[in-house]
Amino acid sequence: MQAKKVYLLSALTLFVHNALQASDTPDSATANVEDVIVVTGSRVEQQLKDVAGAVSVVDKQDIERQVSTDIGDIFRYDPSITSTGQSGGPQTLTVRGIGGNRLMYIKDGRRINDAYEGGGGFLVGRGYLDVNQIQRVEVAKAAASPLYGSDGLGGIIVVTTPDPTDLLQGDDSHVNLASGYRSINSEWFASAQAARDHGDWKSMVTLSHRQGNETQNYEESLPEYDFDAWSILAKATRDIDNNRAIKFTFDHYQQNNEQILSAGSNETDVSDRQSAFSVDYRTTQTRAYADQIDSQLYFSQYRQSNDQIAAGGSGDGSYLDFNDYRFEQDIFGARWQAVKHVSSNQLEHQFVYGLDVDYLDTSRPRLKTRVLADGTVEQDNEPQAAFPGAETWLGGLFVQNNATLATTNTQFIMGLRADVYRMTPKSDDVHDPENMANIRETALSPKLGIVQALTDNTNLYAQYARGFRIPPHDQAYQSHGVEPIYVIRPNAELEPETSDSFEVGLKSFNGAFSYTLAAFYTDFTDFIDAQLIATEPTFIPGLERSVFQYQNTESAYIYGAELAAQYRFAAPWRLNTALTWASGKDDTTDTYLTSISPWRGNVQLQYEGVDWYAGAAVRAASSMNRVPDSDNTTTAGWATADLMAGYEWQNWQLNLSLQNLFDKRYLPYELVAGQSQEASLEQYTQPGRHASLRLSYQF
Repeated sequence: MQAKKVYLLSALTLFVHNALQASDTPDSATANVEDVIVVTGSRVEQQLKDVAGAVSVVDKQDIERQVSTDIGDIFRYDPSITSTGQSGGPQTLTVRGIGGNRLMYIKDGRRINDAYEGGGGFLVGRGYLDVNQIQRVEVAKAAASPLYGSDGLGGIIVVTTPDPTDLLQGDDSHVNLASGYRSINSEWFASAQAARDHGDWKSMVTLSHRQGNETQNYEESLPEYDFDAWSILAKATRDIDNNRAIKFTFDHYQQNNEQILSAGSNETDVSDRQSAFSVDYRTTQTRAYADQIDSQLYFSQYRQSNDQIAAGGSGDGSYLDFNDYRFEQDIFGARWQAVKHVSSNQLEHQFVYGLDVDYLDTSRPRLKTRVLADGTVEQDNEPQAAFPGAETWLGGLFVQNNATLATTNTQFIMGLRADVYRMTPKSDDVHDPENMANIRETALSPKLGIVQALTDNTNLYAQYARGFRIPPHDQAYQSHGVEPIYVIRPNAELEPETSDSFEVGLKSFNGAFSYTLAAFYTDFTDFIDAQLIATEPTFIPGLERSVFQYQNTESAYIYGAELAAQYRFAAPWRLNTALTWASGKDDTTDTYLTSISPWRGNVQLQYEGVDWYAGAAVRAASSMNRVPDSDNTTTAGWATADLMAGYEWQNWQLNLSLQNLFDKRYLPYELVAGQSQEASLEQYTQPGRHASLRLSYQF
């Protein structure tokens, strides 16, 4: 087996890269932007060039050619989207300086499970997706609350998986087998996908498995761990008649992560499981109030178990802690949406309106067993405080009108959403109910936009949108600490975080040269953060306990610009480039935000043959010295080169990728923002040269 690995890695160095731009750029690998269809702009299909706002799009072909295996890596060539975390662990995306749980995640129309803040800024509970399932990912980079409600503060990530018709492409059956390897973490992966046309019924299933190790830093000094994951996606669709169709979906993903630093005294075993079932119904029968109606009922379940063995010691002697930490959430959801086209004088109206209702049942059990060195059981599955969990209701009514004036080729977008939410803490034996209270609020989220066609191929647009995020349950009801050092007290008076996003842009798709240009400004209000509210005396003379509480204290703003361009100088050659710049400050302290990035960009040269492709790309970032405090670390600029290539023959397809070609040691600012200059940053350096391979067979 080791010999095979060496052979595959050696073969990769003979091939070169087709670095595809995975964003709102003029072209993807083979399709013009005029042909790209998205749903994030209006919750209905429309051409990407007609959307009033920047939208990044990554499709299945991009993922395959990049040989990406996790949600963060698929945005490798989009400088406006950064990520933390790696395969086998939680991952967090940041869009234009806003990330974590301030971005909304939707998969096949379903709200992806909530999450909680973990160590190192990670959002634990999200980012566990199998990219082998993905047909397309869209990222709308401005506030999405006018259409999608809470959590759309800084944007939305919409994941779409294939339906049976996407795989069949008019055939009676489809089978695709794929396997591959990534040297970056010794990860092997394999998938099997099948679809069948049964007449009125069509069905599909995708099975996938992957296993690997930790993704190391440049020095390869990080603690080791192993992970394995598998998933199943199954769908069945039925055309009831020419105007009605129904779809059933089952989606399951499971990942296990095991780390043994010292057998019997320092072990961690983490399991993450996501399961969902949904029923979608569509009718295109024309009615007075709708030309098309889509509805969905769904149930999703997320379960995380974290079993730890940790050795400790105190004045009373050494001991072993056996921790059973869990995070559990069930979501019941319903969607109803209608589309109606109306002609009025010289205006063509497209009305999109509907209702969303979600119920979230969240729990956070934490149990501890402590065994002393002499075998005495000091604690036996005793509950530990953190946050008690909550029951949350979210309901929203929305309407958007896309009105087109044919005489001037002008599109006007007007939208409004009204949301109501209620969050009720759960009662248990370890959290004081007197410190808890229900949270009930409403929110209005307007949206205004205009798209003006300057020529047949060039559009000018402007957009305003308001976003909001309800107070997270893990912050509103946080109630724990480490005695006698600190304690965090709950705060049921938290207000929702809000944002006001403004964007103007230009999109031109004309002949050999195409480009998109966008400038944006977003003002954020009532950010929620932990604040020191008091100090209290303790039983230890001279030691005071710090009392913290999450509060609405921070206002901030972020502004910047993005450019993407493509030049077709001689078919089949293409040159792509993308560049992003952003800046932002905390209004309260007039200090730079740690979430913003330095200048980032890439240049790509690609060749698209009849049955093969090849190309090269350079990714780069400038140095970063816009830090919140003079004691915070700064980073140097960096640049890396990537290569990719692929070949198709008969029913076979081979994709190859070689990243960091010159084995560059570099440190992205996003991973160390806010750290002290005295801190050791070795663990955050990025891997050296690494390669990936994917081989598939389709029949």
